Amino acid sequence: MLATDLLVFSSILSGWYFFSCLVSLPKTLNSTSGSCLLIPCLFNISKEKESILDNSPVVTWRRGSLWSLYDTDRFTIAHHQMEPVMEVVGDLRKKNCTSVMRNLSSQHSDRYFFRIETKTFTTTETRAVYINVSGGRAPQRTSFWPNVTVPVLREGEKVNLTCTAPAPCPSHPPNVIWAPALGGDVTQRTQMNTDGTQSVSAILNFIPSFHHHELKVNCVSIHPLPREDKPLLSHKTVILSLEYPPKKTWISLTGVVWLGSNVTLTCQSNANPPAFHRWFLKRAGVEEELNISHALSFTVAQDNTGEYICEAQNPYGAKNSTNLQITVPGQPVLETVSPFIVTLHFGPSRSHQIGIYYFYSCCFFYTFARTHFSIFKSLFQNFLHSELKSSLCGLNCGSFNNNKKFK
Repeated sequence: MLATDLLVFSSILSGWYFFSCLVSLPKTLNSTSGSCLLIPCLFNISKEKESILDNSPVVTWRRGSLWSLYDTDRFTIAHHQMEPVMEVVGDLRKKNCTSVMRNLSSQHSDRYFFRIETKTFTTTETRAVYINVSGGRAPQRTSFWPNVTVPVLREGEKVNLTCTAPAPCPSHPPNVIWAPALGGDVTQRTQMNTDGTQSVSAILNFIPSFHHHELKVNCVSIHPLPREDKPLLSHKTVILSLEYPPKKTWISLTGVVWLGSNVTLTCQSNANPPAFHRWFLKRAGVEEELNISHALSFTVAQDNTGEYICEAQNPYGAKNSTNLQITVPGQPVLETVSPFIVTLHFGPSRSHQIGIYYFYSCCFFYTFARTHFSIFKSLFQNFLHSELKSSLCGLNCGSFNNNKKFK
């Protein structure tokens, strides 16, 4: 490559002596086999030399790999066929040398040097543009992949998602689409980039909802290939991150509510960013703030009776859970009705009569099971009446006295 550069430089010295030309063009351009390629090109010459542009100048692009063969007898028709079909689409009188290469194949990948000739002067640019033509159906360069721009997404605020794909061949621009379109409107536009190349953008305008959070959205660019039966597909997937207020707040309870037991209330909510939680206890129509935490744990006592409320809040709003009513059962009073029947009083309006032997059997087995075998305790809990089960936790089974009452 160094030898070629020196050869190019030495070959154009005489041309530069009479005619200097400053060319502006990209360093590298990418295309794919079967397509075409736009080469943005501008040049500048001194004002006293501008008149030569009226003398039908000819622009060519010389391949670096064939440089030593140009202008010699060794340059054959076979070598000429190795050059891509080239068309100058810019207005040379306006110093625009933009050109289009057509019917490209992977064999056309090379360095190309801009050359302008008139009847009087000839010059060749020393800096080359490297043309990379990928073969096969999949693009080998990331420059073919679409680029996606996603702003901050907030629920209810209209926003644009922009997907941009390169358009190396202006006569066959890509079709850029969004999938899914999220119920929005999609518009396409073609724009000129700062380096003179072109691109096509698909702009998706929609109003985001919290249902779109963590949704995968695809931008697909479809590049038609004039010499191929099927187009070239490229895509990029993005996962949307949406900011929204709490949409659902609920309380889950761990443990069984009876005197002396340990329970935990956990507050959960659907929000982004995640919400913080505040706890309230409502008794006799009065709400009392308890704590600011994700979970609330306590040992059950009589004063824990009431309605528990969790409020979830983030910068975009707040939402309360439904009220969770917790009623702590009191200490029951037991009295005998007959030598074989006892009555359990759970207050002025609730009582249950059970056999005395059944009661003592329950008391014995439940006390033994909860002390020694947690699995028996679990099985026995499902068997016992809920209020009897609660009472057994707070009673001393041996306290049945001569007054026929439990204290």
